[in-house]
Amino acid sequence: MDSWSPATAEDVASMIERHLLECPAELATLFASIRTPLRAVPIERFGNTEYVFVVAEHNGVVVYYEDVEEGFNLSPLAADGSIATPGYEQWKLHHALWHLEA
Repeated sequence: MDSWSPATAEDVASMIERHLLECPAELATLFASIRTPLRAVPIERFGNTEYVFVVAEHNGVVVYYEDVEEGFNLSPLAADGSIATPGYEQWKLHHALWHLEA
């Protein structure tokens, strides 16, 4: 069994570039307009504080990479800057962008 380790900023940046190749043009344009520099933000997982990378922000909702579920998710940020509503989706980037736009 492989041991799990958290995604690095380099891992997430590389994944974004791969996922953008599969992204419809209109969603790639949306991402380009809301993309943020990668930043680690706290997320509560089973009573432990860990970190995920925010990759974009739009109208108070962030797109972040959930490395345990290995997918992109959406959430507002809490007042303390943490992920307010952790998601467990395994979306590719374009799926998260589609849900963000819906």
